[in-house]
Amino acid sequence: MELKPGYSVTLEAVRKADFGYFLSDGKTDILLHEREIKGDVAVGDQIEVFLYHDHEGRLAATMETPLLRMNEFAWLEAVHVKTGHGVFFHNGISRDLFLSMDELPYDRDHWPQPGDKLPLSYTWDKRGRLMAKLVKGEPVEKLAIPADQTLKNQEIEGYAYHFLDDGILIFSDEGYIAFLHNDELTKIVRYGERMKVRVLFIREDGRVNVTMKPLRSVQQEDDAEMILAFLEARDGSMPYWDKTPPEDIEARFHISKAKFKRALGKLMKEKKIEQRDGWTHLKKEHSGVE
Repeated sequence: MELKPGYSVTLEAVRKADFGYFLSDGKTDILLHEREIKGDVAVGDQIEVFLYHDHEGRLAATMETPLLRMNEFAWLEAVHVKTGHGVFFHNGISRDLFLSMDELPYDRDHWPQPGDKLPLSYTWDKRGRLMAKLVKGEPVEKLAIPADQTLKNQEIEGYAYHFLDDGILIFSDEGYIAFLHNDELTKIVRYGERMKVRVLFIREDGRVNVTMKPLRSVQQEDDAEMILAFLEARDGSMPYWDKTPPEDIEARFHISKAKFKRALGKLMKEKKIEQRDGWTHLKKEHSGVE
């Protein structure tokens, strides 16, 4: 067979050098560097190795086992971003696997960062160099398991692996495929980012719809705490109340008018604040101001 990076082959050790062994298929000699040797090797041994290109672009061999096998895919971890070129992923051997920017979105904010994981397979560029290719669709989907109704409102974790026009697909630790609609985002998400999301709905096909947003009660609590902190930082008063224009609320607190009013309502029900003449005041018993 043709000796090509990405393949595991069995070759004979034909001669020893100061820095390792040369292996051969009878036509081509390939270096097995001493740092790539596992166990004992002697001239004449038949050795199973994985082929790759070294840093100088030469075909080389390793006895280390890659995480990714030919004609399969594996979830590999990003280890280095090369700006303007792509991302390198750890493949279990000394040579990291490169994913070209051609496989990634134009917006660099969506690129994987170290620690992110993506499902990848092998491909080659026009010069025959081994590269990574993003995997999506059936290869991932056939490994998924259906969710049941008990999962509703539960949190799941997984990796964002496929971006669609209207949202993102996440593969959870359990094996669920989750769809995160763009309307349910709370921040920019990267390819391969590990995410914790909450299940909104279980579909008939066993997939789940999820959100990054907390339950309303939790969000309301967070908003109320934020408003209390704002009041305390302003000696217990602020020129905002439930009739303040929405654009002013958005500019100051970065939340909607509806969320602001719900948080105010919660604080008033708890008798922590009061409103007078277009101002909101922290009640003295809840104020740290003397």
